[in-house]
Amino acid sequence: MQHGGEFWGSDVRHFNGGLFDDGFALPVTAPDADALVAAAKLDWAEVEPAIFGTLFEDSLDAKTRSQRGAHYTSVPDIERVVDPVLMLDLNREWEGVKAETAKLAAMRSGQRHAVTQLQAFQGRLGAVHVLDPACGSGNFLYVALKKLLDLEHEVRLTAFEYGAGDFDLPPLVHPRQTLGIEVEPFAHELASITLWIGYFQWKRAHGGDWPTPVLERLTNIQHHDALLNEDGSEFAWPAAEYIVGNPPFLGDKMMNQRLGSEYTATLRQTYGDRLPGQSDLVCYWPEKARAAIEAGTTRRAGFVATNSIRGGKNRTVLERIKTTGDIFMAWPDEPWLQDGAAVRVSLFGFDRGQEQEHLLNGQRVPSINADLSARADVNQAKPLAENANISFIGTQKGGAFDIPGELAKQWLNLPNPDGVRNADVLKPWVNGMDLIRRPSGKWVIDFAQMDQIEAAQYLLPFEYVEKHIKAGRLNLRRSNHVTYWWRHQESRPGMRQKLAGLPRFIGIPRVAKHLLPVWITAGTLPDSQVVVIAREDEFAFGVLNSSLHKVWGRAQGTYMGVGNDLRYTPSTCFETFPFPQPSDAQRAEIEKWAKYVVQVREHLLAQDPKATLTGLYNAVADLRQQPDATHAASALVNAHERLDQAVAAAYGWDWPLSEDEVLSRLLALNLERAAGQTP
Repeated sequence: MQHGGEFWGSDVRHFNGGLFDDGFALPVTAPDADALVAAAKLDWAEVEPAIFGTLFEDSLDAKTRSQRGAHYTSVPDIERVVDPVLMLDLNREWEGVKAETAKLAAMRSGQRHAVTQLQAFQGRLGAVHVLDPACGSGNFLYVALKKLLDLEHEVRLTAFEYGAGDFDLPPLVHPRQTLGIEVEPFAHELASITLWIGYFQWKRAHGGDWPTPVLERLTNIQHHDALLNEDGSEFAWPAAEYIVGNPPFLGDKMMNQRLGSEYTATLRQTYGDRLPGQSDLVCYWPEKARAAIEAGTTRRAGFVATNSIRGGKNRTVLERIKTTGDIFMAWPDEPWLQDGAAVRVSLFGFDRGQEQEHLLNGQRVPSINADLSARADVNQAKPLAENANISFIGTQKGGAFDIPGELAKQWLNLPNPDGVRNADVLKPWVNGMDLIRRPSGKWVIDFAQMDQIEAAQYLLPFEYVEKHIKAGRLNLRRSNHVTYWWRHQESRPGMRQKLAGLPRFIGIPRVAKHLLPVWITAGTLPDSQVVVIAREDEFAFGVLNSSLHKVWGRAQGTYMGVGNDLRYTPSTCFETFPFPQPSDAQRAEIEKWAKYVVQVREHLLAQDPKATLTGLYNAVADLRQQPDATHAASALVNAHERLDQAVAAAYGWDWPLSEDEVLSRLLALNLERAAGQTP
């Protein structure tokens, strides 16, 4: 292996150039040996190198895989990034070279000049470097290498037509051109194997001499953290003309838990002037690629990321890309299977702004926004003074303050000193699931802003909280959460003040498949998974239930990776939404249909004890695609259609409108009103 020569009557090539220098050997049992012998007798010549991605992922225990956010990318998904980022660019160059050399070859004595130009372009291909800074087992690099080899082969065949020989254009494209960074040691080793197998399979199919030694250690695949050095400074990526990859999927909230608080704090501090501290881990790779493009060391880049990169603080990285360059390709919302769960991903490519063709979901569009859409750029929308201090996120308990309804009702009328009533601190409680499914019937102990002496007057509730909450709160970081352990962590006094005196208010599930505003009775305490709108009028309820508001909310909200559920955020979805300014007659029409929507909902839910709002609106979505007048939910479809017509009329618009038209008009209205606000 290390020198080549005769072995047991066979001539063995010199094929180990350092790849297998490690003398470590695993203990092998007799059954292991039998399995290895059987495997060695199989023909592995056509094994698909991409399977090593699955091999790598399966080799990691569940804890490590979850901790790193490691996952496997299929070849078709890789090609949707590599083709537009790498090959579209090079193929355009090749088409120009091919056309020019064809002209030269047609001229007298021009074939020699044509071959010279082809040699120059082959040299260009041999100098291309592609970097995957989270390379895993090397699948992105393998696909890129194979495509470079294919293009070089076409160049050489064209040169041979013009009289060139193998000596004039020896093969140049080599695995050394693929650069990788990988933190997992096993994946780092697999990446080299993947590249070599793919390379030799290609050579076996296309002919050509084999190098000596056949294999060598690829120092271009680095075993290193892609973001930080050991001293906490930013790790410098090797220079590469193209950057592609699928960085790890790990949400902001999970980084401390899975990467460690020290590493996470260092990462956020090191990149703090470029990315918000709430950014998901996946955002750091596109930011570094953006910086490389801005510096001129990289030409184009493309990644697969969770689709949450399109919204919230994560979108900052895409906004920065648009500031220093442009996004020319995107698949914003694609299905993905990870650990058996269906999640959603975004694929996108960007450069410094040179690319003139913009492709969204494979279709040409004038431009691509930072939220990976081609519609009106609603990210320009401003908060409106008319909507200020109306929307809130419900209270965050910070402990098991919620109790069964039966227990709460037992306590309600029990006496306390000084005649205080437990009803003051016991309230019906709802979370997001209560709004879209069947209510859980839970109540909550809520001392609001009471001091400890006042709270202690409510004997049984205070005793319960002292027993079940206090110990867990004493270890928290924020001092007020420790000092006021009997209160909810986030009590939302501003929300309580706005709700005081209202007979009811509007609640919207903070994360749900459908945007579903519902009525909540006064005295009910909403959880942090409920967005509270402090309005009790049918007009506001009707507008928020209309398709116009739902289109705006979907465009302005963010999305959860699993299930692709909408996250409704008060600051972007509600505060920026321009309500219509109707006449009295128009207001009355909206109020009428808002009431009717609620009546139909309640009727349908009463017909089936297992029915839920989510189920009803799943049926509504289906019926809008395939109408069926015999379906019970068709009445709800009709009610919403009449509500939409009434709301559109209040804006002075004909109905129906496309989603793009709705967004364009609402954005224009938002910007007009924002411009007229007093600073």
